[in-house]
Amino acid sequence: MAIEDHKQQGGGPPAAPVFAGAARRRFARGGLAGAILTLKSQPGMACSVCNSPSGNASGNLNSHAPKLLVCSGKSVDYWRDNPSRWDHGCPSGTKFNKKFNCMGISPLYNQTMLSILQRPSYDHDKVPLLCIAAYQNALAKLTSFLTAAQVQTIWNEYYSHGSYTPVAGKQWNGAQIAAYLSGTMD
Repeated sequence: MAIEDHKQQGGGPPAAPVFAGAARRRFARGGLAGAILTLKSQPGMACSVCNSPSGNASGNLNSHAPKLLVCSGKSVDYWRDNPSRWDHGCPSGTKFNKKFNCMGISPLYNQTMLSILQRPSYDHDKVPLLCIAAYQNALAKLTSFLTAAQVQTIWNEYYSHGSYTPVAGKQWNGAQIAAYLSGTMD
């Protein structure tokens, strides 16, 4: 309806749009703007999951203090094929049980991380392989939202209980852990 038509019908000027002026600026400064900036900062949208396990479990994209997001995790195949790129604090010859909980009866015990990546039959969901790759990604700072300690916690809880609890009331089985960790890699 044109302004003239509205005035002819006895009303004043039409109401301002809902997101006019200050309201629009508050909205832009809020969570949605942070989510949009976060999505745009991903190089080529390589990773499909770019948040912590708890953020992923809750589906929360809002942040009142968005920070630069790094989501460039490398795959299991990359770390298997490039052992010279491994972090100096955890070279490819590091025993799995030195960084991740693992009892002596486990086939993972006393195996090097590289040997586990080369023989991926230890777990149907490939959680150990994905944890090794995610751990290297965290050490290389290729994922700003997932630390090496968080990866260890994911594995240690999964190994001890058969599941991981990203937030209270939710449990991830091996397939869900694998889906999350895979999503943090290109």
